[in-house]
Amino acid sequence: MTTHGDEWHTVNPPIEEAVEIPYDRSEMGPGTFTIEVRFDQSEIDRLHKGIPRGPIGVTRFIKEAALAEADRRAAAADTQVLREAD
Repeated sequence: MTTHGDEWHTVNPPIEEAVEIPYDRSEMGPGTFTIEVRFDQSEIDRLHKGIPRGPIGVTRFIKEAALAEADRRAAAADTQVLREAD
């Protein structure tokens, strides 16, 4: 017979004994961000149109496209904040 709580995981040592590790964000160095993106064949065909052949060309294109979209969304958010401030 199962009882309520049987599905819970135990932590060793117990979470109550955990100690927070302090860190100063100003001391953090630059980092990297790795992401895996899966494309089906029709999407790959679309990517290769107009993009230089080879993995670096597609990788650079995806990185630049993601950053451009992030910049566009940040600018839109900034514009919305200014509208709400008026």
